[in-house]
Amino acid sequence: MDDEVTVTDIVTRLRRWTHAVDAAPASDLMDEAADEIERLRLTDEEREAIKAGISACEDIVYGGATDQEAADTMRRLLDRLK
Repeated sequence: MDDEVTVTDIVTRLRRWTHAVDAAPASDLMDEAADEIERLRLTDEEREAIKAGISACEDIVYGGATDQEAADTMRRLLDRLK
């Protein structure tokens, strides 16, 4: 991969590819996007682990605000990666 690829993420490159003079072919960008989606897709086991982590944070007897923040963050992560 060239230096531009490592500096600019796939989302930005996809959004700009029709406007860039030196843009990679669409097929290359689609392959990269598919690879990125596949890399970020969670397995059922990973989803269950995140759910267990949320429950653990919420069940801490002397839990503080940071425990609830961690649970909320993991819940948002799980929602975003559906």
